[in-house]
Amino acid sequence: MTIRLYYNPLMQTGIVFFGSSPFSVVALQKLVLSEKCSVLTVVTTPDKPVGRHLKLTPNPVKAFAEKHHLPVFTDVHDFLLSDLPANTIALVAAHGRRLGPKTLSKFNNQVYVIHPSLLPKYRGPSPLPQQILDGVTKTGVTLIQADLGEDTGPIVTQEKTGITSTSTTVTLGVKLFTLGADLFIKFLLDPNHYHLKPQDNALASYTHKLTRANGFLPFAQFTSALESRPAWLNRIFRAYFPWPGVWTLTPDGKRVKLIQLHPLQFLLENQSRLVSLEQLLSASH
Repeated sequence: MTIRLYYNPLMQTGIVFFGSSPFSVVALQKLVLSEKCSVLTVVTTPDKPVGRHLKLTPNPVKAFAEKHHLPVFTDVHDFLLSDLPANTIALVAAHGRRLGPKTLSKFNNQVYVIHPSLLPKYRGPSPLPQQILDGVTKTGVTLIQADLGEDTGPIVTQEKTGITSTSTTVTLGVKLFTLGADLFIKFLLDPNHYHLKPQDNALASYTHKLTRANGFLPFAQFTSALESRPAWLNRIFRAYFPWPGVWTLTPDGKRVKLIQLHPLQFLLENQSRLVSLEQLLSASH
């Protein structure tokens, strides 16, 4: 079955949004609230079983889209059968999946990606925690035109910002995807003002997908870090907050997870961003 999508003629550009994480919602909300673009549909991942009863549950992007009455595709093959208005473009934000040649061709290669680092540094799936782990203090967000590689497309524009001593993956992600959405909307206003710049592959660095094991420290290392390596422990705690967290196994096999470091300072710095993200996610349900 062919589905025809329509855009609001009072707005300038029709957009298909690809995303599947809470950070995607940060960018999608910016687009929905903007008067400069019209979100035609959202492409995201399928519902997943959650909880003891394995109830199929939509991700935050799908929940947010449905609340705002946006059409949603959870199968890219179904999306490829849809009809799009002429000159529709796509924005990808924390989708977690690369787009194939058929998808890029459907948009005449007018597919753009928000990436939370200053590319070509920190390509791949985990730029946020890796930058915190590395102790980076200067970062930024990059808007690229997608190609078939992993974050290798030409750069449209970038904006620099900083990482504080209390930034976590959550707060840094909210900050960078907010900036990225703003960059994309500015780009829409005057695309002819921007010139694509190829990335220098010689300067590239790569990140890897996190697993629960990334947060594990052997018990001796865990206790030693608490006593003598507070700066290092602070970085890995912030990088792996809230998942996978920093954890260990005691000699008798009990699992111990580090809940918080410097609680007052951490809360004062992070409270507003954490609350705003929680409100955004609760609003999507």
